[in-house]
Amino acid sequence: MIEGPGGARLRTLTSTDLDAVLTIEEASQPTPWTAGNFRDCLHSGYRCRVATVDGEPVAFMILSCVLDESHLLNIAVAPAWQRRGLARWMLRQALAEADDAGLSLMFLEVRDGNQPARRLYRELGFQETGRRKAYYRTRGEEREDAVLMMVEITGAHK
Repeated sequence: MIEGPGGARLRTLTSTDLDAVLTIEEASQPTPWTAGNFRDCLHSGYRCRVATVDGEPVAFMILSCVLDESHLLNIAVAPAWQRRGLARWMLRQALAEADDAGLSLMFLEVRDGNQPARRLYRELGFQETGRRKAYYRTRGEEREDAVLMMVEITGAHK
């Protein structure tokens, strides 16, 4: 296992992690997923990963895989652990795992206003492929576009 920033370790997320993951989700997302969303992902066999430091969850990511494609559905880092390279490290691990599994593409959607995430994705080779107008709810009644991004996996993580 490759150790990440701050001694982080990446492992499969289990139902016992849900309380900690929900806390991270609620602290880092304007419109957080529910416990039911996470349970559905676990039961559907999605690639659910949690990054831990000293055994405590500090970040997570959820990916679905269909045929030769992977889709990053959710990724979040606890506020106290943000800006330390955890998301970059986790995404590189996801790309390497997808490459090892023979997958060829990874897709994601990101809020138009989330410039730090968009910059990170571009640095990892993702390219904008489209938009979904007014896709995301905001904390208020307004809506925000989703930017669709994609990367070819082969060699993208190296």
